[in-house]
Formats: sequence, structure tokens, C-alpha cells
Amino acid sequence: MLVLKNKDAQTKAQLQQAGARIAEQAKGGVVSSQKPAYLVLERQFGHPSGLLGALIGVAMAIEHAVLHWTAVNRLSLSTSDRVLEVGFGPGTAIKLASMRAGFVAGIEPSREMVAQAIRRNKSAIRAGRVEILRASAEAIPFPNDSFSVVYEANSFSHWESPERGLAEIFRVLRFGGRLMMVLRKGHSELESEIMRVARGLSRVGFRQIGFEEHGFGHGGVFITARKY
Repeated sequence: MLVLKNKDAQTKAQLQQAGARIAEQAKGGVVSSQKPAYLVLERQFGHPSGLLGALIGVAMAIEHAVLHWTAVNRLSLSTSDRVLEVGFGPGTAIKLASMRAGFVAGIEPSREMVAQAIRRNKSAIRAGRVEILRASAEAIPFPNDSFSVVYEANSFSHWESPERGLAEIFRVLRFGGRLMMVLRKGHSELESEIMRVARGLSRVGFRQIGFEEHGFGHGGVFITARKY
């Protein structure tokens, strides 16, 4: 179990207070009466923005620390690997991956998360081992066959076009390259989400698609596939 330090507990309290204030901001255009606070928070977890988004990034770095460590560990990276993370959030997994891989790139549509990831990985960026870009899964700004490994953790459900995103990942992966996706239980049934992902992976050309459940947070699944 991950134990929150005092300052982490304070950040969590700030996040809760910010969420409570959202409901009072209807006339300011931030939230309408048809959008209760929990929907705004859910949207923020997908595309963090503003002060609340920055706080959510800090909370995600704390809450997902063990999951990110486990995911990166499962990738069995080596110095010969060129790695891409899609939807890196606060950049904690990128930092872990850069300690093992020869090069790690990350794409993320949120300005706040890009800023946090750059701060968290500034020494590796200066050394040329990490590159952080603001971009979406549907338009990955790298040439074909750029990476040996691509992974994402809990970002898939927030992609605007999942099939385009999977096709883009297939494009930038080298032949024989590996993909790992981490799905979490959400409002939809996990089994139906797994089958949706599996069909999408197969349609764009991935093979050797595998699944393994995990118990982090509310639970979820690791999905693996290869480009052949």
C-alpha cells in the first residue's frame, strides 16, 4: 500500500476543496447546472487544465506510483530500446522508463501535464534521453518505425478516436515492436472494453494480443500486442 506523506495528504485535501468549489462556479462558465462536480473532475482526469488540472496531476503522480512502477517493470526495457509513452500525465512513468531505456519520448495533449513532466524529467531532457511533446494519440509526431516499445496507462478511454490512435501506434512501432496498454475499470464493463480494444488492435494489424488482470486501484488489465 502506498502511504501518503503529510504534503501529499495536503495536496489531496486541496484537490477535494477545488472539486467542491467547481459546483459553485456555474455562472462563471466553468460548470453548468447540467454538469455536476464529479463530471468535471472526470473530464479533468482525462484532459487536465488550469489550477485544478495541475492539482490532479500531482494527485495522479501519487495515486498511480505503484502502478507505473509495475507497468514499466513489466516492459523489461534495455538500453537498446526506443520507447514512447502515449498520454504520460505527470510524467512519472517516463522518469522510470528513462532509467532503463536508451531513449524515451512522451506525447500528451494537456499543457499542464506537459509542464509537470518536463519539470520531473528535466535532467534526462537536457541529456537527450527524454523528449516531451504536446500531441495526441491520433497524430503522433514521429516517423514510421521510430520505436521498439510503446505503452499507455489509463489514457486510452480519453482518446478522441481510439482506432486512429491505435493505427498511429502501429505506424510508429518497428517490426517486432511491443505495445502495452493498461486499462482500468470505469463506468463501462471491463470485459466489453477489453474486447473493444482487442478488435481495434486486430483491425490495425497487431498480433499476439494478450491480457492479464491487475488489482491496482479499482482493478483493470494489462493488454500486450506485437507488430508483425
